[in-house]
Amino acid sequence: MLDGSMSHLGADRPCEHSSLLGGAVFAWTAAALACATSIASAQSFTPFTSEHAARGVIYNMMFTPPLDNPQDGFGMAAADLDGDGDLDLVLLGRADGLVGLYENNGVGIFTNRSATSAIAATAAGAGVSAFDYDSDGDLDLYLAQKNRASKLWRNDGALSFTDVTRAAGLELTAPVTGTSVADYDGDGWLDLAVCVYSASQANKLYRNQGDGTFAEVGAALGVASLGLSYASVWSDYNRDTWPDLCVSNDRGVSGVPNQLWRNDAGVFSDVSARSGMQVSLCSMGVACADLTGDGRSDYYFTNLPDRSPPLLGVNPLLVSSVGNTFTQAQALWGVENRRMSWGACFWDVDNDADLDLYVNNEFQPNALFQNSGTPPMSEIGAAAAVAGTANLSFASAIGDLDGDGDLDLVVNNLGGAVRLYMNQEGQSRNWLRLRVAGSGSVRDAIGACATVQPADASGDVGPTQWREVLCGGNGYLAQHETTLHFGLDGATRASTVEVQWPALGGTRLLSNLASNIVWTAYPPSRLGDVDGNGTVDLIDWAQFTSWGTGPLLPGREMLDGDGDADLDASDVDAFWSRCSLTRGDLDGNGSVRADDLAFLLVAWGESGVTADLDLDGAVGASDLALLLSSWTP
Repeated sequence: MLDGSMSHLGADRPCEHSSLLGGAVFAWTAAALACATSIASAQSFTPFTSEHAARGVIYNMMFTPPLDNPQDGFGMAAADLDGDGDLDLVLLGRADGLVGLYENNGVGIFTNRSATSAIAATAAGAGVSAFDYDSDGDLDLYLAQKNRASKLWRNDGALSFTDVTRAAGLELTAPVTGTSVADYDGDGWLDLAVCVYSASQANKLYRNQGDGTFAEVGAALGVASLGLSYASVWSDYNRDTWPDLCVSNDRGVSGVPNQLWRNDAGVFSDVSARSGMQVSLCSMGVACADLTGDGRSDYYFTNLPDRSPPLLGVNPLLVSSVGNTFTQAQALWGVENRRMSWGACFWDVDNDADLDLYVNNEFQPNALFQNSGTPPMSEIGAAAAVAGTANLSFASAIGDLDGDGDLDLVVNNLGGAVRLYMNQEGQSRNWLRLRVAGSGSVRDAIGACATVQPADASGDVGPTQWREVLCGGNGYLAQHETTLHFGLDGATRASTVEVQWPALGGTRLLSNLASNIVWTAYPPSRLGDVDGNGTVDLIDWAQFTSWGTGPLLPGREMLDGDGDADLDASDVDAFWSRCSLTRGDLDGNGSVRADDLAFLLVAWGESGVTADLDLDGAVGASDLALLLSSWTP
């Protein structure tokens, strides 16, 4: 470990933490004045509003980390912990170690549930990952701690948690920083990557064994590096459906540069050098998304504004190139950001169909780089009112907190309140949000991706957009929402949506999804299964008959077998082809006989009943013919 108030800012740093403290106000003021030049070009941007107190989130960060345990920031998560469809918040970094847990009422008003969560104080909290480790349908929490015991908290419902760290085999006391989650081996269970900021303790990869326990496999798989690792992110950079692992390492000039491991069905190869990812810098956070619109991952790393070659203190942007390689493009895109920065995240802040970039900076204004569709970006943090306060800013989480169709921002700064910046600009344009459901009871298909082709009312199409379902690591110590967000600008629908589940898990093509709606994409294995119990049966048919046919509505997507955004005769036929019972078996006893015929005749002429076997609006001759065609001798 390094001396000083923060391990990252030791005596060998060109920019020491003590000097930054002394010059913090000056640095902030100078940078804020410099930001004024961007305001003129962003006058049309409706500023965010800071609403943490008004929305019930009162969580004050400690001013300095514990002296006995130098800390490089505290994490957070925006995740739906209670399964009600909106984003709750997990916050770390209060002086007494209280883990902040805030329940969302659906429109972005929060209730403090910290005292009843049963989560123990976490004084040295670092990375946060919210994921369903036991596949029971709700999100559990892994809370990393630096030089203290990291913990796995099982979600027991009602926003109450139980410490299962020891039983799960995840006991680890080390300088842990960031964490990230993916199913690297395609066995249906989510695995956990843990970054360790140490030159003597390796990073960990914990394989989920499917029985509530994990096994450390990083060393055996060759990914247990000894870099000063801050963050990792799983992303399918070569589009083979297998999540690849990228690691951000501090002090790469004199130590271990950034790393990229290609995943070939659970077998890893170090492709850092030949891919161009092996960049040497003081790398902290990493943002990952398709900035350039080519349907592949791009990466942005945060850095120090020091004089170390080869980057000389700029934040590198590595964009995808032909042959699964990367080239640096930070100057082209205008995102060099010569400030000491930690977190970073790509998001479509204005719903104009391209990705923007937010960067957390230390004792200087945070930066928001707005994308016009072509480089370079424009820095509008001050104009957008998200430059933050003059304190050290570590982490951000992105998500639609109030359910209005644009992305909001949660920011934590040392020595101040966690801020909720509510988006006002995105409401002026259309959008589409897509939840990608997993197989079985797994709610989120971590590692899935979707490609959206927008179209306007006249049928003209816009540029395609590609997004991945990423879990943790994408940023710095924080987790963004896992719902995929697509700004559509003026488009009124998605003409096509192609969804790919991870690890060769299947593909679906959807069409004509209306804008300004949150849709759910179900894998082929979930089609027809309304109640999600793993079987397509009469209970599901009863629900189908009560809804009837017609234009598709949210919540009914599992019945749209052909994915054309309506429920019609073809979807009825598709339902019965998947049903565990024969069409016409109205009592579910495994045969079609007189009792089923009697049931149908009693319901003759009625609508919205299970005897309407073709859902044409009423029980009649066509239903009688269907029943008789399945008659059991």
